Amino acid sequence: MNTTQSAGSLPPCLWQPVTVSEAWELKHNLGEAAVFTAGGTLLRTQWEAGAASPPAHLISLEAVPELQGIRTGAGQVIIGALVRLSACRSRQAGGLLAEACRTIAAPSIRRLATLGGNVASGIGDALPALLVKGAVLQWYGDAGTERAGLADWLDDRAGGATDDRLLTAVELEPDEAAAVSLAAGERRIEFYRKIGRREAFVPSLAAAALSAAVREDGTLKGVRVAVGGGSSPARRLHGTELELEGRGVDAALVRRLQACVQEEWPAFPDAFASAEYRRLAAANVLAAGLWDGMRNGMRNGLAKETRGTGYGQEPKNGRGGTANEAG
Repeated sequence: MNTTQSAGSLPPCLWQPVTVSEAWELKHNLGEAAVFTAGGTLLRTQWEAGAASPPAHLISLEAVPELQGIRTGAGQVIIGALVRLSACRSRQAGGLLAEACRTIAAPSIRRLATLGGNVASGIGDALPALLVKGAVLQWYGDAGTERAGLADWLDDRAGGATDDRLLTAVELEPDEAAAVSLAAGERRIEFYRKIGRREAFVPSLAAAALSAAVREDGTLKGVRVAVGGGSSPARRLHGTELELEGRGVDAALVRRLQACVQEEWPAFPDAFASAEYRRLAAANVLAAGLWDGMRNGMRNGLAKETRGTGYGQEPKNGRGGTANEAG
């Protein structure tokens, strides 16, 4: 482990552990005076905005190989917490996550920012995509390695819970496994949309994702809906999911989806948008995505939106299910 300090022995002191256990021991000993860092993009933004002060100690995770890489096996994709957002755009990471990471910040930031940092912030734009994929988080703390569902962790965080554990990886079900789980005659609709004042490098007004299987009779099952954006914590909308479950998609259901999202999501206002406008934006992009996905499925037949993909079949012109809605 290496240790360096700024000129004149002034804080912050930079610690450079080489294992997860060493990093955790440092955090355990230094307590609230220390902060984990990797890409550091969010930390720098907070410091420059005056939202947070630089800590006395920075624990760099850059030299910890256990936190790197994307691995597949045993029906899982395991993405290390230090994998850059630019690397998450690969097909190996999954189409929905790849689409979300494509819209986050500028290319130079994506080459620095990590998936772990985006998740640990609680407000990262990748979170809605991860939520509808049923992501599971791997942590390291006093009890060793632990696993927890992303949705449950976000709910606990919203309830005021704090977590000093070290996020080590994110687990996802591969797209291929989700496709194989479909029954005969079923297809999957899955999309991510983000809307902002520009396509990238500004806080999003809203980021939203939806995943569901479409039965042969056109009704939905296994519905997952998630939203986030700006300073608003991302979350699954369980009430909205119940409203959609088992229903056929028509104009009335789309209007119901819009109403439920606005009722259920407690969006936060910021300098860019009111809470009401943010909720409306999320409701509209979800409604448009669901309508477009069903329409394209009927137009194209089952072949293009079923087993083996679940993404990438929508047009990339701002109207398709995976297209970016930033304006």
